[in-house]
Amino acid sequence: MVNKKILTSKQEIMDYCGGASRHLFNKYIAAGLPARYEDKRWIAYADNIDEFFRVYTKVSMRKSMKSIPEE
Repeated sequence: MVNKKILTSKQEIMDYCGGASRHLFNKYIAAGLPARYEDKRWIAYADNIDEFFRVYTKVSMRKSMKSIPEE
């Protein structure tokens, strides 16, 4: 049985992170995204990524809103 919560490639992790680009993936890793690189492949557990984003997005951007361009 395959555990769908275990992500076993960089692409799977990037897709799980909302389709993150390689640049954004690297930024998230530097910020503490819970993923490991071993035996020439990336591995992560989906619940840990969810928890990372719960904490990562809890920061208010209220003070920075004037410097963020409109979409």
